[in-house]
Amino acid sequence: MDEQIITNELLKRYLQGKCTVAEQQIIADFLDDPNNLIRLHQILAEQTNSLWDSSAEDLELDHGQIIDWQRRLYERMEEEQLIPSDKTIPNSLRRRIFPIQQRIQWYAAAILLFVGLGALVWLWIPQGAEQPQQLTHQNNPIAPGSEKAILKLSDGSMISLSDADNGKLVDQAGVNVQKTAAGEIVYTAAGTTTASNVFNSISTPNGGQYRVTLPDGSKARLNAASSLTYPIEFDKNERRVKMTGEVYFEIAKVSNEKKERIPFFVKTDKQLIQVLGTTFNVNAYANEPYDCTTLVEGSIRLVAAGSGQSELLQPGQQALVGKNMQLSAADMQQNLAWVNGYFIFRREELGSILRKIARWYDVTVECPPELSTMKFTGKVSRSQSISAVADMIASVNKVQLEIKERRIIVKK
Repeated sequence: MDEQIITNELLKRYLQGKCTVAEQQIIADFLDDPNNLIRLHQILAEQTNSLWDSSAEDLELDHGQIIDWQRRLYERMEEEQLIPSDKTIPNSLRRRIFPIQQRIQWYAAAILLFVGLGALVWLWIPQGAEQPQQLTHQNNPIAPGSEKAILKLSDGSMISLSDADNGKLVDQAGVNVQKTAAGEIVYTAAGTTTASNVFNSISTPNGGQYRVTLPDGSKARLNAASSLTYPIEFDKNERRVKMTGEVYFEIAKVSNEKKERIPFFVKTDKQLIQVLGTTFNVNAYANEPYDCTTLVEGSIRLVAAGSGQSELLQPGQQALVGKNMQLSAADMQQNLAWVNGYFIFRREELGSILRKIARWYDVTVECPPELSTMKFTGKVSRSQSISAVADMIASVNKVQLEIKERRIIVKK
């Protein structure tokens, strides 16, 4: 079950300006989720009358801190377009919103009520905050993953991209392959080529990630333990790649001589994705129960390899593909967290969390089955050392973690 780390007392300290930097970050991360803001606004609307008589003295709040907090919260809600227009606010409620001192008490009481009503949220405490002693550290902390990958050429030779110098790497059938200073592989045709049957592949190990610009200008970003296989020159009628692991795609819109859009296909073991020009993420790790494809913009069609089921995905949707395919609204912040440098979990099973950690930090994990189904919610930077991430998991005081060499051992 989720652990309640955001408490009334923590919010009081925040409003009084007594929180540590780590605790302030917890509040900020919590309010970054539009779902939390939506729920908060619902409570504000529903509970205004009963909260109106709340006394700032009873709440023991510092007015200056409340004003600052209220201003930042209101700005964030405006950015997310969560504040109703004047036309939707009853006159009786509108009269009560505008006086600033009254609004201060309203927001302060509402946020405390929000927590009191049972929103169980477990947010990890950043490194440096006081933690329960539930983790046994090793002397040398395990660093997070970095930009590293192996490029396999058509002749079978391999290039370690983390060791290769920037600049031109190789010329294949009239196609130049370069490594940029930003740590990216770029394919550029030097002239007329006939290389549609010449394939390269790029693969990242556990603890690695990398970016590649494909011959048509499409961009792909590989997460840890992933691979992408592609021709160094695409066919004139279609573009096809094959992948494993997790890849974030930004597909270039390319047309043929007849000004018809050339389709782009992505193949995994469980599905075939047809793209016309769009941005999407595909999570297709072999040790996950299903492929998860998340559409950011554009339009894609998916065909499940097992059942043949075909579905058109709309922006903001995800498709879970196993034996069958299921479409639903996507949690975009969570599904794309790795692209933005974070782990974000919302009621996610510990077993799934540990698999992601194992891939990014290149470690093995030992976790009893009865603990792997525990659900957690949290957010943490992928740039943290594994010790910091393990500290955060252990901070809920439900599990103990021990790090031995490159193993994480989870115990009750």
